[in-house]
Amino acid sequence: MVFEQGSRALLLTRVIAGAAAAAGANAAGGAWPLRPLATPWWAGCRAYSSASAPPSPVLHNPRGVPAFAFDIDGVLIRGRDVLPPALQAMQLLCRGGRWRYPVVFLTNGGGVTEARKAQELSAWLDVVLSHTPFRALVPRLRTRPVLVVGRRDTPAVAASYGFQKVLTTHDLAAAHPDALPFGAAAPPSGWKQRPAAAPCPVRDLGWGSDAAPIAAALVFCDPAGDSWYQDLQLLADVATSHGVPMRSRPAPGSSPTEFHFSNPDLLWANEHPRPRFGQGAFAAALSALHERLAGGPLPAAKFYGKPNPEPYRLCERLLLQQAAALGLAPAEAADAGSTGEASDCGSSAAAARVFSGGIYAVGDNPAADVRGANSAGPPWVSVLVRTGVFQGPGANSASDPAHVVVHDALAAVQAALHGAPASKSRAA
Repeated sequence: MVFEQGSRALLLTRVIAGAAAAAGANAAGGAWPLRPLATPWWAGCRAYSSASAPPSPVLHNPRGVPAFAFDIDGVLIRGRDVLPPALQAMQLLCRGGRWRYPVVFLTNGGGVTEARKAQELSAWLDVVLSHTPFRALVPRLRTRPVLVVGRRDTPAVAASYGFQKVLTTHDLAAAHPDALPFGAAAPPSGWKQRPAAAPCPVRDLGWGSDAAPIAAALVFCDPAGDSWYQDLQLLADVATSHGVPMRSRPAPGSSPTEFHFSNPDLLWANEHPRPRFGQGAFAAALSALHERLAGGPLPAAKFYGKPNPEPYRLCERLLLQQAAALGLAPAEAADAGSTGEASDCGSSAAAARVFSGGIYAVGDNPAADVRGANSAGPPWVSVLVRTGVFQGPGANSASDPAHVVVHDALAAVQAALHGAPASKSRAA
């Protein structure tokens, strides 16, 4: 199963395909040019293990069945650069074109739908994006106007989930150009524009009016660089008017517009030597503006993505289904995964039983990856790598210490596989 993927997923697909074929990063096709690093910038780093980290929940059973949940940016890739240890890590986890152990890719990225190349490998590639939990909002918000924010083709993603009245800040800007005195941003490349003859959802259909206020704002991914001013201004208008941005104040008795942020990351890692602002920085800016404008925090705001519990519960269900398919767990484990036995209060009982060797969450961001895995509880094991956001100082993060700290994805897999049983269904 593949949830939503695009250019980053195509790049990830090439990482895995290249590793599985043991033919280098250019073995598979895709949309982005790969640039394997000849001299990795982290060369010379030492491997770390910290006594200050929380105790590992699975050290008592090193021969139990393991599973893996990899972050992508800063662990497998940096921008368009494939990290060489990621290729080697995938080689250890693949055999005969199949996974040897259950594997998912848990990323706070998103904003795209399934791509053709990713669909070709959907039988052995599971990706949980930060906005995947937005699907659960559809039954309540299906027929109400929702404002979607983010680069890439976020309106198409929202429509594919089942939201029927999808607005963007570009729609609001087109209907009320004087709302942006410094100019509107251009729609991101790749967006499917509304036909010229189509009615304007704001002027003609009345979305965002007293009769049909904007019920929720869904921030699928980071806005494009030139959209920050537009999105901050118009989202602030929506928040301070309870979904009717042309109003100067909310109507008496009206309900606040809900705000759903798919990704709380303040920072993330790309090719630049220092971490860059992420969606969490955008949310912080919007919250600060609302505080100044309305005298209080942004109402009805909820964050998804790591380190929140929803993506970890989704991962457990996917991993249980994979474990059954690989012969590492009884068939009823797949049933537990499909019925959603897991709850938001802790790890599912089925996951704890099956993955006695640990679910290794390999990430580079202590505030997201490590905090999320530690909060998820056993059998999750937080593994912090030094190829992305975390670069020290110190042997471990002081604020969110990991169970294990290593160089990179390869070292993480090597540590986890020590003594682990192999898949029964892998190719000989």
